[in-house]
Amino acid sequence: MDENDFWTSLEFRLYGEFAGMKDPALRHLWCDGFIPEQYLLHVSEPRITGTAWICNGRSQDKWKFTLILPDPVGSREEIDWASLLPAENVTRWLALDQPGKHIQIEPAAGTPDPT
Repeated sequence: MDENDFWTSLEFRLYGEFAGMKDPALRHLWCDGFIPEQYLLHVSEPRITGTAWICNGRSQDKWKFTLILPDPVGSREEIDWASLLPAENVTRWLALDQPGKHIQIEPAAGTPDPT
């Protein structure tokens, strides 16, 4: 999986995670794209930050996102993109700050879905 495939796949994976949330108001959210802006790869807490388009029905809002990487990497080319896509049977990898319009994605934090 290359980087472009990852961002597209993450959009769809986010939709599935929203649909399974306990809060009915969050079940209607979906993502219409990610725009990565900063690749902070050489820091103690490596991450990618940028903009995500989060939608509720036809309404679309610009949110910020942070994708937490499990380990520092030397370059974008060294990122194992497939390993960053949360599996369908895990949850708790997504944190939402609705008032602040920010999502945090931490694939390594995923745990098996109890349902």
